[in-house]
Amino acid sequence: MSALTRSFRYIFVPVMMTFICIAATQLFAYKWQLWLPTINELPYYLYPIVAVLALQFNYARLSFLSVLLLIYYLYEQGLLPELTSIEDLRDHIFLSGTLVIAFFSINKDRAILSTHTIKTFVSIAFCVVLGFAWLFLITQLSAPTTPELPPAFNLLAAIYVPVGVSSIVVCIYATWRKTAIDSMMVVTLFIWLFYYYYPSELPLSILLCMLAVTYLCAILSESYHLAYRDDLTGLSSRRALNTMALSLNSHYSVAMVDIDHFKSFNDTYGHDVGDQVLQLIASKLTKVKGSGKVYRYGGEEFTIVFPNRDVEFVLPYLNELRCIIRDYDIVLRNEHRKTSNKSSRNTQEDNLSTTVNVTISIGVAEHHGQLTFAQTLKLADKALYIAKKNGRNRVFA
Repeated sequence: MSALTRSFRYIFVPVMMTFICIAATQLFAYKWQLWLPTINELPYYLYPIVAVLALQFNYARLSFLSVLLLIYYLYEQGLLPELTSIEDLRDHIFLSGTLVIAFFSINKDRAILSTHTIKTFVSIAFCVVLGFAWLFLITQLSAPTTPELPPAFNLLAAIYVPVGVSSIVVCIYATWRKTAIDSMMVVTLFIWLFYYYYPSELPLSILLCMLAVTYLCAILSESYHLAYRDDLTGLSSRRALNTMALSLNSHYSVAMVDIDHFKSFNDTYGHDVGDQVLQLIASKLTKVKGSGKVYRYGGEEFTIVFPNRDVEFVLPYLNELRCIIRDYDIVLRNEHRKTSNKSSRNTQEDNLSTTVNVTISIGVAEHHGQLTFAQTLKLADKALYIAKKNGRNRVFA
């Protein structure tokens, strides 16, 4: 996935969806205005639920943000009198909150009961102090008695520079990490900026409810990913295969794929290289034609399901896939390359890499009559055993 594609998926799409939701909410204001007193109460219930649910899945960042947003909502509602009585805190809170969001985009999710929690509290306090200190410093430098900074630069340095840098940081980490949780950092920052610059467009309760719902969706999405995706290859897992099998009709074909001599390959080149090969094979398998859906069955075995296809139809595609993998040259870099300098690399280039090839064996079975999915899968596994027994690097049906 290119950087542009990642940016579109994890930044632009969430932001555009949020913008559309805000625009739709404004357009249909007459629908929810009668419910506004009830909506104003929802953040008090939604954010504790999000915080607890996020902790159950170790999404500590969303949990912390939920608590902080709830505190901010209490402040805006005048329920924190010791803070409400202090005037002119809007800019300070906005800048501090922006820095906190940038911090959470850089930080990683950690177990809540660990030393990282103490570090998180210290970091949040540091962001708040930094936001207040930054604005105080700019105010002092641009004061009439000490006009070190011109008025135009005062506004630029006070708000736009730190906010711009924070926005860039949030977007970079969302693109790099490629998770729904990191996309939530982008959405949080977008709504935070929207409320600061357009406070009269929508009530804060509406925006916070919208954000809480996106948090819940992100938690559900990541939870689904954990349950039904294989971490190493990114393919759907065996659990997803068993769930999908419930939706199949009576006409389909199943292929079992196994990497030949993979145990010997692991023993020769190491498990790290073996993992890279598994990832490579998985990426090649996903390009199979014939509407096949690929799953990682376990170890070096994969399953391809072809709904509404018979064996005769899928055999050419499986043979084509087998040939593509057989003919693909895998370049293994010598570990010495990481510690050698450029001149030594040039003199030893022939010894720095090794090219290897792997092959796969495939067994195919077609669903017939009263067979269950498990029985069809077992027939494909028997066909795979025959393919391996007859010399490997072949397809058997």
